[in-house]
Amino acid sequence: MKTDLDQLKDAIKITDLARELGLKFKGDSRTQAHCFNPQGHTHGDRNASLSFDLKTNRYKCFACGASGSVIDLYKEVKGVSVSEAINELAKMAGGAKAFSLSDKLKGKTLTQSAEYLTRLMRQGKTDQTPHSTPETPYKPLTDAIAGVYKALLDYCGELDTQSLAYLTGATRGLTKEIIKRFQIFSIKDYTATNKFMREKFSLEQLQQAGLYNEKGNLIFYQHKVIIPFIESGRVIFLQGRRTDDQQPKYMHLKRSVPLFNAEILKRLATGERVYICEGVFDAMMIEQNGYRATAILGVNNFKPQMAELFNGLDVVLCLDNDEQGNRATQDLARVFLLQGQSVKHKILPDETKDITEWYIK
Repeated sequence: MKTDLDQLKDAIKITDLARELGLKFKGDSRTQAHCFNPQGHTHGDRNASLSFDLKTNRYKCFACGASGSVIDLYKEVKGVSVSEAINELAKMAGGAKAFSLSDKLKGKTLTQSAEYLTRLMRQGKTDQTPHSTPETPYKPLTDAIAGVYKALLDYCGELDTQSLAYLTGATRGLTKEIIKRFQIFSIKDYTATNKFMREKFSLEQLQQAGLYNEKGNLIFYQHKVIIPFIESGRVIFLQGRRTDDQQPKYMHLKRSVPLFNAEILKRLATGERVYICEGVFDAMMIEQNGYRATAILGVNNFKPQMAELFNGLDVVLCLDNDEQGNRATQDLARVFLLQGQSVKHKILPDETKDITEWYIK
């Protein structure tokens, strides 16, 4: 049975929404348009990289990596929250009863939303039924692309002295054991690493993996500390971190973004607690202290279907303790609540910016 969100995603044709949002289609094409994020492209997306799949009613930009449903498209183009996108699309779809939950939750606090949905489910008035065997919410990588990431990890090996000092220092506080467990590595010599990868793989393979940009350069130039996302023994994603104070602090592959440390969800028993953090280092810090945690790379990268991976678990949101983090917590909570899952929120002291700082202090 479809959930409210599933029905909403099917109710509006994604190409119709794209035109309504003012996206420019390529010539006479019905399924290809210029990306709404031209600043994320080297040449402003002159080649129209945004593609629409009419069968799945989803979009994907093959240059900047943006992808998702009509909800994601509306949210990204309009720059609104998930809940606002749901409400606006429900109005566009005609305000049907099937989408009334998002309106009912509007303006409610996290606790009020949880209590409201719990009452409805007890009364049998929602169809938010958990799935017993959730699917991975992103397309599995090919062995060839996973091999590219593994080759980089194997070539670079362990951390250099500067990177190790940064991760074990006063601001990060990670132990050598946790660093080794998560296989964090560093690009010690950019030129040598670039040469090795170009000799081992074709430029097309490297670009398909999202590891090289349109100019043929390895994207991790200043972001030398690399955090691999590992699932079933394969490296499925990479994120880089600078060790100085320059922006942007992080850089990751231009492809579908998975959860960090999602592997632990397969090993948790029903009712066990798991924390969802806003960054990989916060998740590592929680794991270092004996608890279980995953991480998202920004709430925009958490797709509604990912909530199914947490079925039956005691979920606690632990995002950054600032205005943006609090808004993201509400948005992420509503994604769970609209899927029929209750969540909790870790409350940090006002002067503490995140869980890492809380533990270090």
